[in-house]
Amino acid sequence: MKKICITDSGLGGLSICSHIVKQLEKQDKGASIVYFNSCYADDYGYNAIADRKEKIEMFDRALHGIETFCNPDEIVVACNTLSVLLEETTFWANRSIAIKSIVDTGIELILQTLTPKERITIFGTETTIRENTYKNRLTSIGWSKEDVHQIACPGLQTAISNQNQVGKKTREFTRHANKDSWYLLACTHFGIRSDAFRHQRILDPNLAMATITCEQIQESGPITMKMVSRYPIQKKEMLTWAALLSEPRTVEMLKNHQIKEDLF
Repeated sequence: MKKICITDSGLGGLSICSHIVKQLEKQDKGASIVYFNSCYADDYGYNAIADRKEKIEMFDRALHGIETFCNPDEIVVACNTLSVLLEETTFWANRSIAIKSIVDTGIELILQTLTPKERITIFGTETTIRENTYKNRLTSIGWSKEDVHQIACPGLQTAISNQNQVGKKTREFTRHANKDSWYLLACTHFGIRSDAFRHQRILDPNLAMATITCEQIQESGPITMKMVSRYPIQKKEMLTWAALLSEPRTVEMLKNHQIKEDLF
């Protein structure tokens, strides 16, 4: 049975995990799923690290932790913040495990839906937008710089995790967007609250990544799930995500997450 490790810098990737489970159940397929929280501490996420080299080194340690503790057949990097740093890690350079990046999924989704003459607005975390990965890749294949707009949304993922003024905070960022453009939600947190963006043309890579992952699973059998984290997830945050996910297996996995302080 295929063993898949889904990793994110927090809990946003649980939305992809829930999509995968739903699709596997419908398709009568089985897999062993491990959710690996690559955030170092509850109050010390990647967007709080000012030094880019330190971010890369932190994620590199997490990837090696995945290999040591999970030993998966495939790693699904369900996080844009981490995906834009992925190819600069030593783990990537020496990888022996298949790795999927949600940035690749996001780019594919744009190419399947838009033409280079259409406008796209990328909403993401500070790290995702600062790295310019989406803009650079799109302009390299024909998009003009003027048609690829990027908006950093500091604090929005935290607001979503705590259900704290999500609508108000989202409006702060969407008011800077061209209303005629498509919106790409380049943060797994944003996809689960796509309703807050109040826009008709939204691209959500979360579901697309789950679909791609399930297409590559052929075995029937049980679905097993486990979540590991360096630190305990706060009760308020767990309750919020339990309500947002509405997928029983993923919610149960979250509630029973295992704490390993030496994870990476």
